[in-house]
Amino acid sequence: MILFTDAVFAIAITLLIIEIKVPEVHGAMTEEAAIEGLLHLIPKFVGFIIGFFVIAIYWVAHHRIFRFAHHYNGKLVWLNILFLFSIVLMPFTSAFYTEYTTNINTPFILYCGSVAMTGLLQCLLQSYLRNPKNGLINPASVGHPDLDLVRPLIAPSAFLIGILLVFIAPWWVSRNVPVLIWPLMALYNRRYHRLQREYAAKHQAVAA
Repeated sequence: MILFTDAVFAIAITLLIIEIKVPEVHGAMTEEAAIEGLLHLIPKFVGFIIGFFVIAIYWVAHHRIFRFAHHYNGKLVWLNILFLFSIVLMPFTSAFYTEYTTNINTPFILYCGSVAMTGLLQCLLQSYLRNPKNGLINPASVGHPDLDLVRPLIAPSAFLIGILLVFIAPWWVSRNVPVLIWPLMALYNRRYHRLQREYAAKHQAVAA
């Protein structure tokens, strides 16, 4: 299951760059024409960079939580497939958004909704995986900070804020919401370190 998931992630992240075509220059090729063609691709490259790292974050997260899994069942497999469905959708929503960066809001809303859906599906997948009733992980690992359900909600929160800002703020404000992920993660790290201390103290007490 992990190998299949890695293959899907690899294909999805590769498709992002395939959507960027070499600029066509009409007439004689000159330095000015080549530079102008590249400048027109800047929005697409910005979208590619954002999409690349968003997918990369989810790939890292998938490995982080699945290292705890010792068993799997049919429901976990299908939850994982649903999660991957949202991943393979990202190259399309990303390309649609970067094609119409500032003109209209629908592509941006679709892209934000796509990323938010991925985060929520990861949360659902992680919730099922960490539930001790399902017998998929060591019960002692249930409280591990890497299985905290707050973390997968950070990216969806940022992109849902972006959808909200579409209706109440200038376009350039809403389009920059992906950068919120980094300060939100910085805030979350405080919670993560606290959970780490609590988890370590709990296991030290049990060992004693």
